[in-house]
Amino acid sequence: MPRWPRREVPAGIGAGASNAEIAGRLHLFEGTVKARISTVPAKLGLRNRVEAAIEAQEAGLLAPPGRD
Repeated sequence: MPRWPRREVPAGIGAGASNAEIAGRLHLFEGTVKARISTVPAKLGLRNRVEAAIEAQEAGLLAPPGRD
């Protein structure tokens, strides 16, 4: 299984990216990203993807506007 920085998936969630967009950026299958995303809220003690997105923003995991 490929390894990637743990922050990239939550950052993608926080940026509002779809599973397909995150998969494309990380060069992974969409199903792999979907499985990974399903574990993020539980690992962070959150209830859902929306809370994970808010947490990613508050943690500063997102690039400043205009930077990808």
